[in-house]
Amino acid sequence: MEERTARLEGINEQIRDRLTSIDRRFDAIDRRFDAIDRRFDSIDRRFGTIDRRFELIDRRFLWLSVVVGTWITTILTILFHH
Repeated sequence: MEERTARLEGINEQIRDRLTSIDRRFDAIDRRFDAIDRRFDSIDRRFGTIDRRFELIDRRFLWLSVVVGTWITTILTILFHH
């Protein structure tokens, strides 16, 4: 009986060691995913900055278009006024 108990305890020890090893592997994988998430967050922030810059450029271009259009209209009115 003691022999069987010792054998079962050995098996139990092996199972515990294997499960501990698996837990460590999953923890390592989880840390890698966290690192990837941080990289994607960094990329998202960069794209956000780029989007804000393009919005500013779009607004400036729209304003420039209005000013140039007004100048052209004014010059044409002066030139072709009878």
